[in-house]
Amino acid sequence: MGALSGALMFAPYFILLIAFGLVPVVLAFFTALKPSLANPAGGFQNYLLVLQDFRFLPALTNVATFLVIYVPLMVVVVAFMSLLLDAVRARWTVSLRAAYIVPASISGAVAILVWYFMLEPTYSPFAPLLHALGITEGSQIWNTGNLVWIFVLMAFFTGAGNWIIVQYGSLQSIPDDILEAARIDGASSWQIGLKIKLPLIRRYLIYMAILTFAAGLQIFVEPYLISSTVYPGLADNWSLNQLSYSFAFESANLGASAALSLMLLVVCIIAALIAIFRTDFFEEARSAKTKPKKEARRAAMQAGSAI
Repeated sequence: MGALSGALMFAPYFILLIAFGLVPVVLAFFTALKPSLANPAGGFQNYLLVLQDFRFLPALTNVATFLVIYVPLMVVVVAFMSLLLDAVRARWTVSLRAAYIVPASISGAVAILVWYFMLEPTYSPFAPLLHALGITEGSQIWNTGNLVWIFVLMAFFTGAGNWIIVQYGSLQSIPDDILEAARIDGASSWQIGLKIKLPLIRRYLIYMAILTFAAGLQIFVEPYLISSTVYPGLADNWSLNQLSYSFAFESANLGASAALSLMLLVVCIIAALIAIFRTDFFEEARSAKTKPKKEARRAAMQAGSAI
């Protein structure tokens, strides 16, 4: 009965995985081998065509820089803010948790308009501050050198609130007796947060890092909308996903587009596998039930000995 229930619960996900995961990947693999005007012979030459394109290396550099800033910023700030939220025991924190979710509703085209409004010296409510910093024209902010920072800010403020709530929920799963034992041993709030709580929610932080990396690698909406609306051409082919889009819908080269998409998929899978197998992310359920308690006891002892 247990196995049957498990199979029934897994079946909807498995069907969706086949329909919208595996089938598109197989289709992309065969599409990546098709001939095009740029490559009449088709085959694996499409992959080489992508790598030799003059737009590939700048786009790769942009995305790599974006990820180097975005992923650590998201992990560190979210972990810190969720620890602070968990440490505060007051009635008003309920409203604070709800407020964290609000920025997540401002995404896509709306986020572009909001950030344009905030950073444009002519319209911004912070215009006096911008003028005091010597910024009087939009081009001083909206230029190619600042794009990576602007996109990091957009992505961070859009996604951080949701992840803070998720990590706050993971902190709530820590047994109170473990935290109480640490307090009895004399551990301070900072020691409990850094040496007990953080190790116990490490898996959730790894999960967040994997999804944040995957989302950042596929950044598309922000640079595309900037280039197609307020500043035409400013971020044209800025990201790898934009380049894939250009191959498909501007150059009519579906083979190169599919090849680039598959390369991005392989990078995401490799990064996820490294993060999973270099940690204890996918331990057996039996171990998962016992190890956190062992880790907590060890962390509590370390916290107590450090006092």
